[in-house]
Amino acid sequence: MRREEPIDNIPRLKMIKNNDDPELTSGKTGAEVQNIREVFDDIEGLLLFGTWQWDAFSGKVTWSDGMYRILGYDRESTQLRVTDDFYLHHLDFDEAAQFREFRARAIADKTPFEYTYRITTNDNRSRVITTKMKFVYDQNGQVLKGVGFNRDVTEKTQMLRDLMHYKKMVEQKEEFLNIGTWDFDLHTDKLNMSDGMMRLIGLGAGQPGELPDLLGFYRLYLTANDNRKLVDVVYNADREETYVRQSAITTGTGETKMLETFGKIQRDALGNPIKIAGITHDVTKLKQYEQELEVKVDELNRSNHELEEFAYVASHDLQEPLRKISTFGERLQTRCGDQLSEEGIAYLNRILASAENMRGLINNLLDFSRVTRMQHAFVKSNIRQIILQVLEELDLSIEDSHAMIDLQAMPEIEVIPEQIKQLFRNLLSNALKFQRAGIPLQISISHQLMSREEKEKQKLRHSRRYHKFIVTDNGIGFEEEYAERIFQLFQRLHGKSEYPGSGIGLAICRKIADNHHGMISASSQPDHGAAFTIILPDTQ
Repeated sequence: MRREEPIDNIPRLKMIKNNDDPELTSGKTGAEVQNIREVFDDIEGLLLFGTWQWDAFSGKVTWSDGMYRILGYDRESTQLRVTDDFYLHHLDFDEAAQFREFRARAIADKTPFEYTYRITTNDNRSRVITTKMKFVYDQNGQVLKGVGFNRDVTEKTQMLRDLMHYKKMVEQKEEFLNIGTWDFDLHTDKLNMSDGMMRLIGLGAGQPGELPDLLGFYRLYLTANDNRKLVDVVYNADREETYVRQSAITTGTGETKMLETFGKIQRDALGNPIKIAGITHDVTKLKQYEQELEVKVDELNRSNHELEEFAYVASHDLQEPLRKISTFGERLQTRCGDQLSEEGIAYLNRILASAENMRGLINNLLDFSRVTRMQHAFVKSNIRQIILQVLEELDLSIEDSHAMIDLQAMPEIEVIPEQIKQLFRNLLSNALKFQRAGIPLQISISHQLMSREEKEKQKLRHSRRYHKFIVTDNGIGFEEEYAERIFQLFQRLHGKSEYPGSGIGLAICRKIADNHHGMISASSQPDHGAAFTIILPDTQ
């Protein structure tokens, strides 16, 4: 028996169950009748329904086993109590009154009766029941009896509620995220769209009939160029599994939008494409933001370029008047030094020292500008060899400082050799400069391959290899609060009289690290030395 058996079959099944139709049971053995009863009882239990019969004259009501099961009773102890009022006692008072009213109206109109309501069973379970009932009348139109069945639809009702809740949740999510879902049948050309998709293209929900097929949709809303691109997706379904497309559309309300669609080809057991399903997202505002950002980036790049050009030109042009100051100052010292007073000689020496400091500052500015402006090719280089070249250039300073340098094994990575050479030269020069008085200087240059956890901490891409180079010394160090400040232009932590310098060297180091898509940081404590960590990718 199917789940939705026509109601006309109910009387016959009821008669079989209660063995009160001699015509149906005549000629059958007791075993056959018992077998019919058992089959029917199994059907009732499987489909969660029970049948019953009501006699209009006597008021007698008879239930099948399924009715007792639904209400939580056993036949032996309850059979004699079964009446119409007994059953309706399981409904709320108002619900029972409405049940009677609707049933009386069905009897008067001679129409079948169907009603869904909630009951409380004998074991205090709340269940949702659907009652279907048909009435039998005599020749004068008087009702003789009613037959019907009750079906427990609690789970079905809950499923419908869950489905409606899920549908509502999907609709809210689509509206909040400004997305829509769809699928296209490659055999029938039928296009099904969610309410969110309908909203995206400017149509009200429930209007799918206006879009008979995918190509019709394309012709209505897409530009000719985007139309051709997306039609190609349909004809190339044999070769593609997934695709991403951006399309400009004109909605049903005349609004221009940019939509991004993620599609996936679905195939049958033989691998033939049968359907395309996907999600479409309104990226109009995102594209606008991207365009605005591109404009701002272009403006920033142009501004930076102009600033870099200005710094380069200004620094270069300052060299000439500075050269004259130094030249004439030295001539004055040579030719007229014996004519100057001690105070005049002191002033002249200060002029020459300032000119020399200015020359060093300008040269450092030119170095910084050169690192910023010039683009060099990346070359796979041995970092150890680069550092050895730096140590050779600084050999006199190293000898004067009596420094002990521990250079560990280094990898080969893609770098701009001259810039990396300058980076290590600046760091080693700083270490040599900021030596503690009376303490033998020790410098260590080590290397580590970064772990996954370290990359996560630094927010680096997991798929790339990164190297960590660490330059440590036992010099004067600095307060940890200045660890970031020291990489800014012209930032000094000590007076020029104590430690000479322009405050540009570490800014150049950071710029070089940036040029290599890496980073540099520092850590230190006063009188406990400093550690500089350079992180560089394996390849560019």
